[in-house]
Amino acid sequence: MSAPAHTLDLPHGFDTKKTSAIAAPESAAAEHFRVLLQRIDSAPRPVRVVAVTSSARGEGRTTIAANLALTASREGRDVALVECDVRRPSLAAALELAPRAGLAEVVQGQAELSQALTRSSSLAVLAAGDARDPGAILRSARLGATIDTLRSQFSLVILDVPPALAFADAGRLAAAADGVLLVVRAGQTPRQVVRMAVEYVGPRLLGVVLNDVDTAAALHGRYLYADPATA
Repeated sequence: MSAPAHTLDLPHGFDTKKTSAIAAPESAAAEHFRVLLQRIDSAPRPVRVVAVTSSARGEGRTTIAANLALTASREGRDVALVECDVRRPSLAAALELAPRAGLAEVVQGQAELSQALTRSSSLAVLAAGDARDPGAILRSARLGATIDTLRSQFSLVILDVPPALAFADAGRLAAAADGVLLVVRAGQTPRQVVRMAVEYVGPRLLGVVLNDVDTAAALHGRYLYADPATA
């Protein structure tokens, strides 16, 4: 199995309940997101839509997606952050957004995309909304059409995608993206699970974001998953 193009290590102690790209833009964690954005830009193929997924829940996927979007916005790009996990949404609460229609309502035909987007400067957020039938929404052709519309309106679209190994949803959404980032939490995700997730994502994998890294352990060779290809 070939190695992913890039691996990004986020330092131990990174607060996954906060958006460090805004709260502490000069911090080491914020700098990691700027590096990640540069690496996406240097991918061998054009990347306009990025799917951020993980092998399981609790690995920091939504926080990574949000911080990456905020970082791109601070760089002056027109960015859309889309919460595609309509089964267990958390983005609206994390960003303290006022209740409104979201992705579910747009796909269900209950709201226009322009009504569902929450905008702040160059960043637009499309939260999950209230899904009556999550599976039907994620199988709907209108979901792909919504992503295509966002692609035409924004220079970068970041999809917060359900865990890759939990549902088929991740595969469908990855197919709509130009590339995929896989989030792995240090010291928690078994090596064989990381390998399965890498194989599942396939050639669209841009790289692995290694979250909550114990940098002292990594420097002494005690961290196992910096390279999923050899894990």
